[in-house]
Amino acid sequence: MNTNPPNGSPPAQDQSAVLPPAESAPRERKMPKREETEPIILNMLPMMALFTIILCYLLQNYSTDPVQITPSPGTVLPHSTTDLAPQEAVQVAISDAVIMVDDYKAATVKNGRVTVDAKKDRNPASMFIVPLYDALKKASDKQKMFEKYNKKMQFKGLLTIIADKHIPFRLLTEVLYTAGQAEFGAYKFAVMKKEE
Repeated sequence: MNTNPPNGSPPAQDQSAVLPPAESAPRERKMPKREETEPIILNMLPMMALFTIILCYLLQNYSTDPVQITPSPGTVLPHSTTDLAPQEAVQVAISDAVIMVDDYKAATVKNGRVTVDAKKDRNPASMFIVPLYDALKKASDKQKMFEKYNKKMQFKGLLTIIADKHIPFRLLTEVLYTAGQAEFGAYKFAVMKKEE
C-alpha cells in the first residue's frame, strides 16, 4: 500500500509527536528543601523596657489636667487666690493686639479698642463685635450639635476669658456683651494662682 499523497507532496507526519514546548504538559516544580530552623526565642528584657516606656508616657499624659489654658505671648494674667480648677469651655483670649476664640483670630485690637470695621454698622460706640459674635455662634452651634448625639456633652454657655490684666474695662465689657448675644452667659476668668 502506498501512503504517499497522490499529488506528490511529502508523506504526512504524525502531528501528536511534534508539539511546541508551550503546549506540552506543565512540569511539576521541585520545592527546595527547607533547612531545619530553630524556633525563635524572644528576649523579654527589650520588650519589658518598651512597655515601661509606653506606660510612663501614658501616665504622664493622662495625669495632666485635660483643660489647657495658654495665654498668648505678652499677656499678663491677673493674680488670685482661687482654688477652683479650670473647666472645659470655649476660650476667648483678649490681648492688646487681638481677640481670639479657641486659637482663631476674631478681631483686631488697637489702642485698647476693637477696630471700627469689626463693630456692628461700623459704629465705634457699638458694643457688638461682629466677627467675635460669628466665631462664638459657630462654637455654640458646634456644641449644640454634639449635645444632640451625646447627652453628656450639654451646652452650658460657658466661656473661659483669658484677658491681659492691663486691657481696658470697656473692651472687656464689649467682649462679654457680644458673648451674651451668642448665648454664652457664664464666664470664668483665667488667673494666675498666688503662691502662699
